[in-house]
Amino acid sequence: MIQETLILAGGKGEKFWPFQSTRNKSMIPISNTPLLVHTVDALIESGMEHIVIVSATHSAAIRNAFRKQAEVDVVEIAESKGSADTYLQGLGKLNNPTRPFFVLHGDCLVQTEDLVSFLDQAKLHDALIFPLREPSTNWIACRLDQGKVVDFGGHHRGNLMTHQLAGFIADGSFAGYCEVNPGKFTNLKVGVGSPQENYIEVSLMDAMADGLSLNARIASQPVFDIDKPWHAMEANVYMNQKRCSELKSNELAEGASIDPTARIDGFVRVGKNSKIGRNVWIRGNAIIGDETILDQGCIVGENVVIGDKCSILNHAKLGDHCTLGHRCMMDQGFELLTSLILDHVYLVHYGEYYGMIGENTDLGAGTTCGTLRFDDGLTVQSVRGRKETPTHFANASYIGDNSRTGVCAVLMPGVKVGSNSVVASGVVLNEDLADQTLIYAKQDTVKVPWGPEKYGW
Repeated sequence: MIQETLILAGGKGEKFWPFQSTRNKSMIPISNTPLLVHTVDALIESGMEHIVIVSATHSAAIRNAFRKQAEVDVVEIAESKGSADTYLQGLGKLNNPTRPFFVLHGDCLVQTEDLVSFLDQAKLHDALIFPLREPSTNWIACRLDQGKVVDFGGHHRGNLMTHQLAGFIADGSFAGYCEVNPGKFTNLKVGVGSPQENYIEVSLMDAMADGLSLNARIASQPVFDIDKPWHAMEANVYMNQKRCSELKSNELAEGASIDPTARIDGFVRVGKNSKIGRNVWIRGNAIIGDETILDQGCIVGENVVIGDKCSILNHAKLGDHCTLGHRCMMDQGFELLTSLILDHVYLVHYGEYYGMIGENTDLGAGTTCGTLRFDDGLTVQSVRGRKETPTHFANASYIGDNSRTGVCAVLMPGVKVGSNSVVASGVVLNEDLADQTLIYAKQDTVKVPWGPEKYGW
């Protein structure tokens, strides 16, 4: 039985901007639970005895999240030259690296059922893989043949590469291949370059060239590689739907209540001391945290997850598949379309939003985001200078942590706002705004004489 796991979370996560500026991307909340917490809980359920997480950015928050779990060690490294280097820097923290152990990419959301099933039967050199959902030009992907992983390709054009790697079973002998990693990706299409990084897939290819047979075990449920913000949105929709679909009756914790005038077209799980008040309409299944108030005619769609200590009042509306973090406020008719909202976000005084909002962010009265382009098309996103069109949530807006908008700010479809930034009153934002930046509108005005004489006096 596999007893130890090495989780690789040493990357900078720059494609995940603006949310990587203030956190390790493997800690992004999905359905109100950080990604790494999902993973660790699943590993412990599988019987895992020791888990080592290797991180190079924002490691303190990871350590804090697992401070009560003796099974978890968090290794903070100064920097990583790539996933193979992260592997080497974490190897020494395993209790017994000579025995087979599980190596897992920290930014992959794998369903508990797949992790438990994989580890229950895992043998040395088994690989947990999953089908591509986007073109292989977006990923490091792999090719299969007769149940084996036979090749890895770096952002290959064409259809040769069909799957991605979530993790694999290794032992201490694999370190020798990582130590002599060439520092770049070696299997590329002609004319394509690679960053100078130590990719663990290249070390696997070296081992395969020396005769290692990597057994492909394909996940039965979707696996989400959280590389860009819209991938977090996609994973959140899936997890909300999965969690809410498990409800078969209303579940009310101690002190929870539902007003007789509330309409519930599904089932709800309501946390301690939470209240569903007068004329609230819940249009499907929903999960509501502790000490949260829904009142005064607010509307909640289906497959919605709401955190602890929230208030949703005065005809505010959450659309289908929304997640609202802890300590959030919605009021005065504010509307959310499908969105992932992190902790301590205020959405009050009429407005509309579609997308993702980082924690501790405040939207001013009348803040609105565009969701539909005149050409009915999808917004082309810029990711580290590369243009790409997401298959999901291309027209959503993305606002980083600790940011705010002024009165009547407008976000056009697909824009991203950096962390610790401000979109001031009256701005129509049609391009991405960097971290730690305030943008405001210059206004030309005209003054003319006016008075009672204009009315004939």
